[in-house]
Amino acid sequence: MSSEKTKVVGIDLGTTFSAIAHINEDTNKAEIITSPEQDRITPSVVLIENENDIIVGEIAKHNAVAEPNKVVEFVKRQMGKPKEDKKDGQGNVVAKGWCFEHGGKKYSAQEISAFVLKKLKNDAEARMGTTITDAVITCPAYFGDPERAATKEAGIIAGFNVLAVIDEPVAAALSYGLDKLEKDQNVFVFDLGGGTFDVVILEIKQGKIREVVVNGDHLLGGKDWDDEIIRYVAKIFKEKYGSDPLDDLSSYQDLQLRAIKAKEELSKREKAKIMCVHAGNTLMAELTREKFEEITKSLVNRCKVLCEIVLSDANMSWQNIGTILLVGGSTRMPMIRNMITEISGKTPTDELNPDECVALGAAWHAAILSIPGGNIPGEIVKRLAGVEVQKVASHNLGIIALDGEGNERNFLMIPRFTPLPFEKKDIFKTLTDNQGSVLLRIMEGGIMGEDDTCDPLDCTMIAKGSIRDIPPSPKGSSIEVAYKYNDMGILEVHGVHLPSKKEVVIKVEHTGGLTDQEIKTASANIEKATITS
Repeated sequence: MSSEKTKVVGIDLGTTFSAIAHINEDTNKAEIITSPEQDRITPSVVLIENENDIIVGEIAKHNAVAEPNKVVEFVKRQMGKPKEDKKDGQGNVVAKGWCFEHGGKKYSAQEISAFVLKKLKNDAEARMGTTITDAVITCPAYFGDPERAATKEAGIIAGFNVLAVIDEPVAAALSYGLDKLEKDQNVFVFDLGGGTFDVVILEIKQGKIREVVVNGDHLLGGKDWDDEIIRYVAKIFKEKYGSDPLDDLSSYQDLQLRAIKAKEELSKREKAKIMCVHAGNTLMAELTREKFEEITKSLVNRCKVLCEIVLSDANMSWQNIGTILLVGGSTRMPMIRNMITEISGKTPTDELNPDECVALGAAWHAAILSIPGGNIPGEIVKRLAGVEVQKVASHNLGIIALDGEGNERNFLMIPRFTPLPFEKKDIFKTLTDNQGSVLLRIMEGGIMGEDDTCDPLDCTMIAKGSIRDIPPSPKGSSIEVAYKYNDMGILEVHGVHLPSKKEVVIKVEHTGGLTDQEIKTASANIEKATITS
């Protein structure tokens, strides 16, 4: 393997499948890097035999139900959670933890995800014959800063220099066509993957891509359609034979795999046969597309409602939308395309491969970020000239103060979806005469009312700090608070008591929950492990 030349890559770290892509310098196109087995996508499923023997991909997927003590799937839903529950001084759980325990060792969501990323890295290096260090990794648009930081930590553990963590819909827009970025328009991205759901409206203006409104459901995805098929067939089996195939792990695993195949078949045909074998009995159930759509109608309605919410939040109608992009393998189901066409009156574009477009777009973004280093060929640099992805604040950011009635409220400082970098200053007042200190509590989240405030209980405090040793001053003395939020996701808050110039600076840089030492240890451990498919 050559160590002189390196490649930058884009990675779609998906809930159910992941993919890695690069820019082919011979064709000047983004291309998927296939695995040694010629697979273009890899199941994001990990089987841990022991800490040095890790299996990622199809074998792990086929044993997910049968060996739950060894196999981890859908770990993306756990990103950003600490390994252990976080509790306050009274012992109340303030942040639910998650880990996967095997062989006496606890694995964080980052470490599990790193196994998937390392498998992609190893496969790509073997295929390309070169060292791969730099990567852009994607995440759902609704991810908050802790989840994004956790995604970056997973990349670092896997041995990548993570150039950026970008939103999947933005990557899809880049994949849709850099030439189309010359046309100013609003793009509606409907991203239904195997385990998560995103709806995003993007503004494309003068070559810049900016998120206008984001919403999502991290507990909705193709898996839920699979589960409805499983329950449907299991119910028929139980009614006929009196036993439930879901009570036996082997029968459950087999039925799950057959349900997934039936779902895929129903995207092409009007009916599918599903065999269920359990306790010496065999059932051959038939499922029509019409029945499939009937038993999953509530799931489609959840998608529909979220689409309407996003349009409302953006103060737009479908007439304001120029292009509809369908992203994620689950959008292949006819019921999804039909629903979108029905409510929008528009036909979604067919130009994207829903399984691969996110990784391809991430590769383009990696190339954009690598231009200053001089490692990108001139022809590609020309094609990317003027293209820019503008980051936005993923959540509302505010500060606690008293309203006119003396009640604590969270006052909005930076609205969600604000293009970054962004700065804002505001003036607050001391509460009493001779107040010796002022506590600044930095809040994230919440749904703001018409007065741009919300209940502090609806938010999360992400940092705090105090202006101390304020000399005697009258009630109502001015406190200037300045928020500076840069495009790297780092928030700096500067509070100053104007009469005395006493001040405090609070820097908020989110982490995914792991310490630097934990990341180093996990990185060292993954280097020792053998990761196979």
